[in-house]
Amino acid sequence: MKMNIDDKNESPVGRPTKYNERTIARLCEALADGMPQKSACVAAAIGVTTLNEWRDRYPEIEERMSEARERLREKALQTVKAAFENGEWRAAVAALKLVFPEYRESTKVDVNAVAVSGGPVITEAERLKLLDRWEKAQLANGQ
Repeated sequence: MKMNIDDKNESPVGRPTKYNERTIARLCEALADGMPQKSACVAAAIGVTTLNEWRDRYPEIEERMSEARERLREKALQTVKAAFENGEWRAAVAALKLVFPEYRESTKVDVNAVAVSGGPVITEAERLKLLDRWEKAQLANGQ
């Protein structure tokens, strides 16, 4: 996509703009490598504020950034697919979580207890229920 760059490649006042194909290419390459936006800005030698101003001024940059993130997604999915096809169980779990919402359940167990002097903090039934949930979480995590 051709960029909309000012003829003189300068802002009306102040120092010359860094908005050029090379800078945008570095930014998008960093995003495609999986860097968060702030880190990608560092890699492209621009500030986050500058990027936000460019996004307002040059709407086409949004499409380029989205395409870069999509390249990352494609690489990651291909990696999972290749590992899955090689029989790696972690890749199979990742694939299931990507495709089927029921495999995305959290195995986190929240326990809130209040100390009470002279008696148990939780009942035996509650303790057994927590142990059962913990064991299921361990199995789900392959431990």
